[in-house]
Amino acid sequence: MLRFFTRLFATIGLLVVAALVGGAFLAIRHQPSLPRGVVLDLDLTHSLGEGGEDRLGGLLGHDASLRDVLDALERGRKDPRVKGVLARLGGDQIGFAQTQELRAAIDRFRASGRFAVAYAESYGDGGSGNRAFLLASAFDDVWLQPLGMVGLTGLSAEVPFARGALDLLGVQPQLMHREEYKSFSETFTQTSMTPANREMLQGLIGDLTNQLVDGVAKGRRLPPAGVRAAMERAPLLDREALDLKLIDRIGYADEARDAALQRAGQDAELVDLADYLTVAGGPHDNGPTVALIHVVGTITGGKSERPTLGEMNAGSDTVVRAIEDAADDPDVRAILFRIDSGGGSVSASEAIRRALLKARQRGKPVIASMGDAAASGGYWIALAADRIVASPASLTGSIGVVAGKMSFGGLSEKLGVRWDRVPAARNAGMWSTMHPFSPSEEDRMTAIIDSTYASFLERVAEARRLTPDQTRAAAKGRVWTGAQARELGLIDDLGGQEEALTLARAAAGLEADAEVTLAPYPPPKSVADELLDLLSGGKGELIGALSAAAPSARC
Repeated sequence: MLRFFTRLFATIGLLVVAALVGGAFLAIRHQPSLPRGVVLDLDLTHSLGEGGEDRLGGLLGHDASLRDVLDALERGRKDPRVKGVLARLGGDQIGFAQTQELRAAIDRFRASGRFAVAYAESYGDGGSGNRAFLLASAFDDVWLQPLGMVGLTGLSAEVPFARGALDLLGVQPQLMHREEYKSFSETFTQTSMTPANREMLQGLIGDLTNQLVDGVAKGRRLPPAGVRAAMERAPLLDREALDLKLIDRIGYADEARDAALQRAGQDAELVDLADYLTVAGGPHDNGPTVALIHVVGTITGGKSERPTLGEMNAGSDTVVRAIEDAADDPDVRAILFRIDSGGGSVSASEAIRRALLKARQRGKPVIASMGDAAASGGYWIALAADRIVASPASLTGSIGVVAGKMSFGGLSEKLGVRWDRVPAARNAGMWSTMHPFSPSEEDRMTAIIDSTYASFLERVAEARRLTPDQTRAAAKGRVWTGAQARELGLIDDLGGQEEALTLARAAAGLEADAEVTLAPYPPPKSVADELLDLLSGGKGELIGALSAAAPSARC
């Protein structure tokens, strides 16, 4: 009976997949056509993933990626059918560095003679709207719904400290770090902010605030002092924002849409980003190949994956294989290496760094492009590039090490469970979470951290051509903005993926504006493969659940 139901459910699943795939192919065959006048319709109210490789996500209505938006704007500014763009914004879902990259794309779009209209019900309704309004300020016409607000309230940082709770629970944190600015462990080991951590955060907040004020001032043609004064009053009501010239119009979504279509001319229509790219094609689909490789999320060993509940991780097996495939491909002229990661495993980061070095030895130039973060392990892997490009707001550096464990033995005893052990060697139980480090184990942990930190400093000094003193001054676990990192010699250039692509062309011996094919590695799976993978995973879980529920004595 169990076998019958398992086969039945699997058959149903296959039929569902066949229907979905058939629908997808049907949609591809019946592509929409474009009107004579196009206004690109962008929804920027949600977070933007870095890559567009999740075709299944797009099929099921998930959000577009940053790469999709950049491609649509780049393709649209050279398409005579495209007259302008209408973007809906909201709160601060988009990262700071991504916001700056989008602003640059909007600037290029407008420089081609096209208009750009931004609309929001509220720029940060019930929350911060700093980045949302920074992005809106790059548009030539900024709308706000009546009763909406401009949440240009300025930046702040809040850090949790759980040591008190851990003490109550009987959990003992044993985390070591190098050096004083490497603050990750403080959440678990301290009850308040250390002076070094406060100094670092004040430096970050100060520089990012300057970038925020300067960006809004430039976009809205206002003096920086006026923007700072408005920030002190924010959140601002609709009329206040209009009087301060932060917005151009107060109106509803349909009014902003009608105004945009009127500017575009007769027979103009709003066209969704995905529909536009499907028909018009991307801006980098012809010419010599530049491989685009993403490292997104925590760097780990194994394969890259997105858990059902959780953030994407960058598995070294997947990333190294992508680098090797790009290096093996004779058509690939250069590698654009996009990083959005706060770090992770040292060994996995080193494996990726080594693969990039080998690719360069085989004649493939590597240009690293930093997203919202490329810190710690994310910076480690960037060191292998020929040049490093970061947005002014990219968080980078964090040249330091943290490691250790949590001991739950005290909590276990509170629950009435006591653990004992019989080790086969002095450090055999080193990674047990039921016992704290012994003196011998703590000595080994110290040796590991010291060796890793020394290697990190050596790699930075060699790759960035810095003296030991310069390297140490930029290190100590401190996080820097991209603008600060350039002053310290940790990166080469400020900009986004477009600037990195220009450098990749130059490194490949091409003209700065030469057409190139920007090819993702690994290649994205087809919709059919995505669905079949989903089915195989679901089928395995289903069989496991049915087996667990079945009486074990029956055969």
